[in-house]
Amino acid sequence: MDEKSIDKQYGTEPLTKIIMDLMNVIKEESPEINGKAVKKEAKRRFINRVDSSFNCIKNTDVVIFLRDKAFDSELHHLTRTYLYTLNEEWLGFSTISLKVLQIGALELAVKKKLIASSKSPKNTTEIPAYLVAQVAKNDSCSMEEFCASDMLTHAIQEIDNARGIVGGKIVILDSVNVDKVIEKYESFGFMKYGELFNGPQWLQPMFLDISKQ
Repeated sequence: MDEKSIDKQYGTEPLTKIIMDLMNVIKEESPEINGKAVKKEAKRRFINRVDSSFNCIKNTDVVIFLRDKAFDSELHHLTRTYLYTLNEEWLGFSTISLKVLQIGALELAVKKKLIASSKSPKNTTEIPAYLVAQVAKNDSCSMEEFCASDMLTHAIQEIDNARGIVGGKIVILDSVNVDKVIEKYESFGFMKYGELFNGPQWLQPMFLDISKQ
């Protein structure tokens, strides 16, 4: 895929690596404690780091996810989260995962865009999809030019890497129902589908056929 705004000044650190590094440090500090205790202490330190250094006033749900869910979701292989870093600072993060997308209620024309060409849209009620679950910039980010486009570009690249190995073509996300935000996703090739729904705020489902990028 074409890079849209990758800035090589910052780094990308998988949460898996952050967790493993924390656990290794704890094992070195306290070799007598067992695996569960190591994991519990690693989670405590990670939560403390989030509490002390990551904030997003406009969307507190992303902070709740990072603080309370990302660690366990990573270890249980439910999601993959990436922290974007400048030296020791967390600039932002993105999270991707797999999802079974229910499409039975969608219009036939939309279903045709979502399913594999060998499938019948009338008889298909669900498809596998990649989900961009989170994209969030830290309010205290010191790198002014760092933006959501950088994180979204990386998330899509990671999905494209997975797609090259295991297949699939549809990437989905739920955008806040704000024209400026929707237009940003549309600049990446995302299209609206389905109806608005009310989560913490009104959200617009969007999809990208990554095989056409």
